[in-house]
Amino acid sequence: MILFNRNRIRIVFSHDYYHGLDGEFTHNYIDGMRFKKIRDKLVAQRIIRRKHILKPLMVRYEDMELVHTKQYLKRIQNPLNVANYLRLAYAYPWDSSILEFFRIVTGGTLLATEHALKYKTAVFNLGGGFHHAQTDKAAGFCLINDVAIAIQKYRQEKMIFKPMIIDLDYHQGDGNLMIFRDDPAVSTFSLNASHWITVNKKNNLEIYLPEHCEGSTYLDILRNNFPTFLSSLEPDIIYYIAGSDPYIHDSVGDLHLSRKEMLQRNLFVLNTVQKRKIPLVIVAGGGYGAKSWQIYYDFIRASIDKRYSESI
Repeated sequence: MILFNRNRIRIVFSHDYYHGLDGEFTHNYIDGMRFKKIRDKLVAQRIIRRKHILKPLMVRYEDMELVHTKQYLKRIQNPLNVANYLRLAYAYPWDSSILEFFRIVTGGTLLATEHALKYKTAVFNLGGGFHHAQTDKAAGFCLINDVAIAIQKYRQEKMIFKPMIIDLDYHQGDGNLMIFRDDPAVSTFSLNASHWITVNKKNNLEIYLPEHCEGSTYLDILRNNFPTFLSSLEPDIIYYIAGSDPYIHDSVGDLHLSRKEMLQRNLFVLNTVQKRKIPLVIVAGGGYGAKSWQIYYDFIRASIDKRYSESI
């Protein structure tokens, strides 16, 4: 198994990733600390050094305007609107922490893109994958669309030309599909079990999974379709939304992938992309419940330490 060099792997994280999530959510199955848990364990076990943690800045409004309308961005500066859009259980008229959370995590996806392009490697953002947010509305606890913003920013700077999105979140990435529905340069490969829209596009491949899909079936579908799709398009960067919600113990999804099968899924994507030497930006996507953080932790650790994948 070919894995990324231990000295090259990087993660993106800021303590501001969870400061905006201190409030009580209506969605009490969301673990606001899951990415801090991952970072803390990686550092405590000396899997990754502190110097390998890249610290982002908040995304600028001018970059957000590459995807979102000015009217929408103005609306979400009001915390009461944010609370309404995200169905939060609390709201304070002076509290901008939720918007700042989305801005810093989106800044993380931008930084991950910059690093992946510069070093032709993979970078993990400990957050991100807000794939439901559209140009003028929020949905599914996604206020702004970090992957779409990163794609548009680095295309504008002529650093990327043929980006691909791999979306293996349980839920359909309807926001990205809508944003790029008329854009032939952006391709999407996705497996999902919960979908709401249909976008007919030549360089998209969406595969809808049956209810209660077993892990072996899921992995067969992925292995039989993704490499061929990737080879047919030859992207110059890939964004992988590595949602943890197909996990059998996820609080929301109904798929039946074990912890080991989730890791097999993630390493298959990683290795398939690496063999082609394509820069890879990995964002966390969805994942719900007390055990969700373990799936992304496994992925990062196994990408650094081959022996770990054999112990799952």
